[in-house]
Parts: sequence; C-alpha cells; structure tokens
Amino acid sequence: MIKKLFKRDHNLTEGPILPKVISLTGPLMVVAILNSTLNLVDMFWVGKLGSNAIAAVAVSGTIMMVLFAVLIGITRGTVALVSRYVGAKDAKNADAVASQSITFGVIIALLITFIGLLFTKQLFLILGVSPEVLKAGIGYLRIILMGSITMVLLSFGSAILQAEGDTVTPMQFLIIANLINFVLDPVFIFGWGVPRMNTSGAALATVLSQAVPAFWVLLLLSKRQSKVHIHISQLKIKLTFLKELFKIGLPASLQMFFRSIMGVVLMSIVATFGTAAVAAYGIGIRLQMIVLMPAFAFGGSASTLVGQNLGAKQPKRAQRSAWTATILDIIIMILVAILFFIFAPYIVGFFDKDEKVISMGAKFLRITAPFYLFIPFGVVLGQALAGAGDTLAPMIITLLTLWGFQIPTALFLSKSTMWGIDGIWWTNAFASILQGILIMSWFETGRWKKRKIYSIVELNDF
Repeated sequence: MIKKLFKRDHNLTEGPILPKVISLTGPLMVVAILNSTLNLVDMFWVGKLGSNAIAAVAVSGTIMMVLFAVLIGITRGTVALVSRYVGAKDAKNADAVASQSITFGVIIALLITFIGLLFTKQLFLILGVSPEVLKAGIGYLRIILMGSITMVLLSFGSAILQAEGDTVTPMQFLIIANLINFVLDPVFIFGWGVPRMNTSGAALATVLSQAVPAFWVLLLLSKRQSKVHIHISQLKIKLTFLKELFKIGLPASLQMFFRSIMGVVLMSIVATFGTAAVAAYGIGIRLQMIVLMPAFAFGGSASTLVGQNLGAKQPKRAQRSAWTATILDIIIMILVAILFFIFAPYIVGFFDKDEKVISMGAKFLRITAPFYLFIPFGVVLGQALAGAGDTLAPMIITLLTLWGFQIPTALFLSKSTMWGIDGIWWTNAFASILQGILIMSWFETGRWKKRKIYSIVELNDF
C-alpha cells in the first residue's frame, strides 16, 4: 500500500521538478507529522495527570532541544555532503560521509547525555519551574536522556536515506515507532499490568518505541539494502571529514543551539505568569511545531534536491526546485492558519480542560496564525541553503532575528501592563516575518550556488 502511495525516486537531477518535490515531500510530511505525533500522544496521556505533568513534559522538551541542538546541525551537514556526492555519482565519498557521520553523532550524543544526566535538576531550576513541575520532570527527562542513543541513530540513518533520495523508508520507521508508542504510553503511565510510572512512563514508552526502528536502519544501511552504505572500515573519523562537516554542520548546530536557548529564555519568561501559562505555551509551541512540519518536509526535499543538483552541476535546476517547494508550502500554511484561527479554543482544549490554559493557548494561536505565511521563506529556503552547504548566513540571520529582536522585545512587552503575556505571543509572530524576509533576500543573491565541497577520501583510503 505504501509503495503505491509513495515511490523512491533516486534520480533527482533529471525530469520535471514538481513530481520530484512531491515524491520526496509526501513521505517527509508523514515523517514530520509522526515525529510530532510522538510528542502529542505523550502530551495527551500525560495531560490526564494534570497541568503540572504537562508543564513538566513541555519544559523537558525545551531542555532536550538545547542539549541536542548540535546533532541537528550535524544531520544537516550529513544531508548536504551525502546528497552532493550522490548527485556527482561519487559513491566512495557518499559512503564515507554516511559511516563517519554515524560514528561522530554517537560520540557527541554520549557526551551530551552524560552532561544532561549530571545536571538534570539544575537545568529545570534554571527555568524557574515550580517544585511540582520539577518532581514530575526529572524522572521523565532522565529516562529520555538515557535512551537518547536510539533517537540519534534513527535521526542519522534517516538523514542518510533522505540524502540519497529515499524518504519512504524513514517514513516506515516512524510508523513503527508511533504504533509502539501509542500502545506503551498508557501502559507505563497508568500502570496497566506494570508499576505505575506517571510522566516517567511516557519517557520509557518513547525510548522503547524508537529502539526498534533505530536497529532496523543500521541493519539496512550495513546490509547494502540502500544506495548509500555504512562500512565498519570507514567508521574511523578522518580530519578531512570533520573539516567539511564542521564547515556546514557547525553553523547549523549553532543556529539550532541559539534557537533552543531562545526557547529556554522564553519559557522562563512565560513561567513568571504561572503554571497555567507554561502549560498553555507548551501546548501552543507543540501545535506550532505541527504548523512547521510541512515547512520542514518541503525544506527537507529542497535540501536534497539542491544538494544533488549542485553535485550534478545544475545550479538553475537547484534554485527552481527550492522555489517550487516554497510555493507549495505557502499554500498549505494559508489553509492551516485559517483552521487554527477559527478552532483555536477547541484545539487547545483537547489537551487541557483548564479554562485559563484554554484562554491563553487560544490567544497564542490566534495571534500567531496570520503570520504563518512567512514561515516557508525562513524554513524551506533556509534548508535549501543548508543543502547547498551555505549555513553561515542563515545562522547570522537567526541570531539577529531571535536575539536581536525576539528576546529583547518579549522581555520588554511582557513587563508592560498593556501587553503582558500577549507581548510574548506577538513577538513570536513578528519574528517569523523578519526571518522569512531576510532568508529569502539572502537566497536570491545566489551566492550559495558557488559553495564548493571537497573530496573526503582518496581511492586508496580506508
């Protein structure tokens, strides 16, 4: 059934562009939705434990974004390098990047996990959460951290497959993960046949749900069942690989890191308005992540198409591919914005029945929804630039948008008696406009077309 709906299209450098974008984006869209579904299912079941529990999961998610932001940047570097080599039909370098990326990702993940476990309590206290939220959140976060290696392997394996043009297999991985999580969440949270674990049960269900597809992706890549393979002989990190990866991955990692830190700062500002505000913000941000899912999906397809077409020395086709993906996402954003604006109270109320949470969360959605139109310019074109290996300019733009505008404005307006917490919602909306315009302007300069990537291995290496 899945093969009939979606097909694997590895030949992205020839033929009409629109079918290529759709064939890549369709599965990526499902992957993005399923990634959000993992969190939303957790939020749904945890929400039955009360606002403190849902706030604990929301804060834990923010902390995880900060700790693992660097790995998101590395996966973007992996997609850029692998897709460029695939487009250039350089299998040797493509395999080397895939193998070494997984090794490097695991090393960084273990280091971050150790730091996270060592300072779990302090990370919550920095955000100024209540004792009840702290108690519920510590157990959840520690289990997520201890099982994070499964998340890392799944993310890197999916990035490698995406770069070669296969977005169907990662979708199958996430379907399995969601089915397992859906079954295990209530079992561990409420103690159906096992000891009751409350919020910690949601974390254990998430970790176990990702372990199966993580093992599967390693098996697939090592058994030569994909276009790009990982080899034991190529797992040793090479200096030339790190040099190229850091050129692309470091700015992308810093961009994600500073965005995540921004999320922590905003969460701490919101926390001054009470637990209901934190719960409303947590729900609102996760719903906004759903809005971003189509943009990430189209951005993922744009990244792969740009990388492969630049590798095949077709820069004009790369640019047309990026804009095709952007326009399609704009259409979706308009439809989603209308739905969120009209049904905001009902959507928030699905996760939390508290009237105060519903009121705050609905206002968040209705203030930000009209500005979703600008998201595709920032996200889709931003990922297209990453696919070309140009991540420095987007990083600078992100710093300017978030830290030069959003944080100072949110701090100022939140202290105003006229704006209050609504000021935080409005700065979120206006930041989308600023970032979208700046990213689009940089993309249109065309400088990313000249970004070169050098060979990582020679014929006699490894």
